Amino acid sequence: MSTSPGAHHQHQHQPKRAKTGATDKQTAAAIGKAAAPRITAQPPVEGDNRCHFFVANKGRYCPFMTKNNSKYCGEHMVVSDSKSASIPERVPCPYDPSHSVDLHKLKKHMSSLCNARPPDERPAYTLPDCNITLLPPGYAEGSFSKCGQMWSEEGLAKADARLMIKPGEQIYMGGVSRTFGELASLSENPKAKPGNTLDEQTVSRLLKPVLLSYLRSVGAPQLTENNITAEQSLEDLLGLVRPSQEFPMEICTHPSVDERKHRKINPKHALQQSSLIGHLEKHNLLDPKYAFVEFGAGKGELSVYVHAALAKKQAEAEFESSSIFLVDRKNFRQKFNIDEPDRAPSDTTDATSDCDKHQSHARRQFQRIYIDIRDLNLASVEGLRITDSSTGKVTLRPIVAYSKHLCGAATDLTIKCIERYQQAGGHVAGVAIALCCHHVCKYSMFVDHAYLSKATTSHSAADLGQWCDTQRDEFRHLATMSSWAINSPAPPASSAPNSELDKVVAAAHYSGLTHSQRVCAGHAVKRFLDIGRAEYMRYQLRMDTVGLVYYTTRIASPENLALLATKLEA
Repeated sequence: MSTSPGAHHQHQHQPKRAKTGATDKQTAAAIGKAAAPRITAQPPVEGDNRCHFFVANKGRYCPFMTKNNSKYCGEHMVVSDSKSASIPERVPCPYDPSHSVDLHKLKKHMSSLCNARPPDERPAYTLPDCNITLLPPGYAEGSFSKCGQMWSEEGLAKADARLMIKPGEQIYMGGVSRTFGELASLSENPKAKPGNTLDEQTVSRLLKPVLLSYLRSVGAPQLTENNITAEQSLEDLLGLVRPSQEFPMEICTHPSVDERKHRKINPKHALQQSSLIGHLEKHNLLDPKYAFVEFGAGKGELSVYVHAALAKKQAEAEFESSSIFLVDRKNFRQKFNIDEPDRAPSDTTDATSDCDKHQSHARRQFQRIYIDIRDLNLASVEGLRITDSSTGKVTLRPIVAYSKHLCGAATDLTIKCIERYQQAGGHVAGVAIALCCHHVCKYSMFVDHAYLSKATTSHSAADLGQWCDTQRDEFRHLATMSSWAINSPAPPASSAPNSELDKVVAAAHYSGLTHSQRVCAGHAVKRFLDIGRAEYMRYQLRMDTVGLVYYTTRIASPENLALLATKLEA
């Protein structure tokens, strides 16, 4: 959290008392205004050729135009209730069910048009679901029609036809998909998702063990074993939470980012990059003898400055092969420019002139790996393998893993990925990961399900490394509650603390908690998960030093916690 004295008070702020004379109607109106769903478009009227499909997550109707005698555009024609023969049958694309295709055009679409079709040759480092911690029972034998929704929610490979189908393999046969079965069954209007099953009782039941575990783990000076008991009320335990004060604040800097910090009007990203690189320097990890792997690299901006920091340590000529590997599942159009990072971005593989050998050599230090981390077998990446020409023995290069920011489950996948690298004989010298977005954590991917048993009610199966549906449901609730730390909407302004308005707002929320209580609850859930990750790296990966530190101010980023670890070579 920020070192500024007002930062913590901003987190603990209580709404002020409403002005004298405010009526119940005015209070209700204020709450209604804050909580009402936002609908930005009216339904199409008779004769309007706009699509009638309502996009729920955007609060508006689809803006695309329709064909004659149709209520829906081509994409949403799958929900049409018309049986007219003039309307072509549309089915979800087997490669990517997020879009649909005319059935009579499906073969051509899948052979040459679909952007989601599998590559002609799958890289050797692709191993579907290799970094998943816990697979559901019957996963190998299950069918998409039966388990597809759960597979998709958990981000598993069997929900992705691009990975399940070998290049060149026939997957569409006259209305039947090898992966998804009968396509017509997928074209039916999907059932509405159940409402939010979290209620005040469930929130209280799940939060108390999380708070107890979190408070005992952080060992804050004002806390002792005696004043943290299971008999205490949820409100009392929430009152002991001190957001962003339980771990040390260690803001580092590195000169490789100084110029960028001064050029930017809003240097928040540069401040975070500078601190992360500074932590690598502090732990003696900025050494060209290591290969550097950035997970969730995006455009590659952080790695450009890591390369600049390495160049200051050792001459460019001493870099013999690609030393920086950028892992991301997407191919970003605008990559960060290796040569001139403060000018227009470009692809890292652009050719350079003969007179620019320095920049050309710098480009050769980067290798992009386009893959979901869940499927990355890092030990099979060619640039990390060193083969002895005389004996043929393969050794793996020592690596440093880092990222800013690595959302939710991607952090767990990364920890499992580097653990597999260790098991294959590779050395992981250090890790620096800025943590964020715990609301998109996945039960199947969390690194330690036995640790989760501290905060779940049904955990006997999970303790034995087995899938537990009840624990999965509770974990999803915890992930939802973690979002309260940052995204919980503030109540309407009033004029005094402990006002009637604050009580009404708390009662209106399904958790029964006030805004400040929800912020503390969300923070505790986030840190509970992060502590579990740190413990896993300490005891399972056997890292010599593991720590959680606030690496930048909360003003620069509300997600300002980093997971740092180092390991000495044997």
